[in-house]
Amino acid sequence: MLRPTLFLLFAGVLQIVSAHFELNYPATRGFDETKEPTFPCGGFDTVQTRTQVPLKNAFVEINSGHTSYSYVVNVVAKNDPATADFSTASELVQVSSGTRSYPQAACLSLNLSNSTSITNGTNATIQVIFNGGDGLLYQCTDVMFVDSAPQFNQSMCVNADGSSTVAASGSSPAVDAKEGKAPSVTVSSSFLLFVIVCVYITV
Repeated sequence: MLRPTLFLLFAGVLQIVSAHFELNYPATRGFDETKEPTFPCGGFDTVQTRTQVPLKNAFVEINSGHTSYSYVVNVVAKNDPATADFSTASELVQVSSGTRSYPQAACLSLNLSNSTSITNGTNATIQVIFNGGDGLLYQCTDVMFVDSAPQFNQSMCVNADGSSTVAASGSSPAVDAKEGKAPSVTVSSSFLLFVIVCVYITV
């Protein structure tokens, strides 16, 4: 029988292996880890309450269970986008992309300056596509872009590695995402399980 300490360590490894991501702010349409691979919004295809998001210095805040991942953030500027709209070049606007090499909180700022379809009062859906190495995962949030959004919580923009979250107006987070980050070490689940077994045998 596994000793309690080793059991907790083993449970922690399983949690890491199954780690996905969550869209924390603006609030996700819904979260179900088993449905996250479902295109385009992780199994939640109905428009929810909209958050007012500023046209400048906008961002989304995610929480990652992976230590290294890539991401893409898209916007569909429609009141009630259909699944097909997330695959249509004329409807889809990419506003962010990049990589991160640390887990937990990450602030992904959005570059809206190159889109003529996103203006004051535009209803839209933001789609976050996340790839931690085990397949594409999806989450969405519904928003209204406005010139001024006093209720938009800028304090939610946090990076768990302590790197700067300040982005110039209209800048893209993809530029910042690879800079100033602590290096990470990717450890396979099989290696971690091997270590646990070795520890158990020797104690």
